[in-house]
Amino acid sequence: MDDDEGARAADASAGDGTAPASSRTRGGRGASVVPKTAVIAGGGALAVWEPAFTLGAYNVIFYYQMLTLWAVSTAVLLAGLLMRERGPRHGWVYRACLALPSAWISLAAIVPRSGNWQGEALFVVGGVISIIGAPLLTWVLLQLLLFGESELSVRQRRMVIGVVAVVGGLAFVLGEFNDVFLTCGDFDISGNSVPSGCRPGHASPLG
Repeated sequence: MDDDEGARAADASAGDGTAPASSRTRGGRGASVVPKTAVIAGGGALAVWEPAFTLGAYNVIFYYQMLTLWAVSTAVLLAGLLMRERGPRHGWVYRACLALPSAWISLAAIVPRSGNWQGEALFVVGGVISIIGAPLLTWVLLQLLLFGESELSVRQRRMVIGVVAVVGGLAFVLGEFNDVFLTCGDFDISGNSVPSGCRPGHASPLG
């Protein structure tokens, strides 16, 4: 009788044993990595596509895109400084990135608005901040708000950067060749200015 009970106990423990648990742990750990990198990559792509598209279509970054980036980054920066919360490793890098939009606005207020090289340089800097800063800010926000202090590995970071860069490049190409799949009516009905070189016509089903 005792032997039967011992066998049943052994079978039960084998069914809930360490080997299956460890495999589930390995599977769970592997499964948790994919959503994390996917969420960060998706958030970065969501942030970068519009500035990249408008840069391709209009050769300019819209002011509200820069100010949206400034508002969110400044709020996160001030909240972290005022609350004096413990930030992630290399926190000064995060703070420097969050301060970039404010630095650009300060430069825009100082640099003359004429068509000299200072104005052209300011435009380039603003474009770089928008295209690079938007997904980077999204990365910072998702890292702090959703994933705590856990950090991506080097391989995962390269994957995220590569995916966001590809999406940004494709969005720029779509903006540059918007006449292939959009019409002037699409821009007009959405409340945007009609870019030069757009294809005449009424709004398409995409509009």
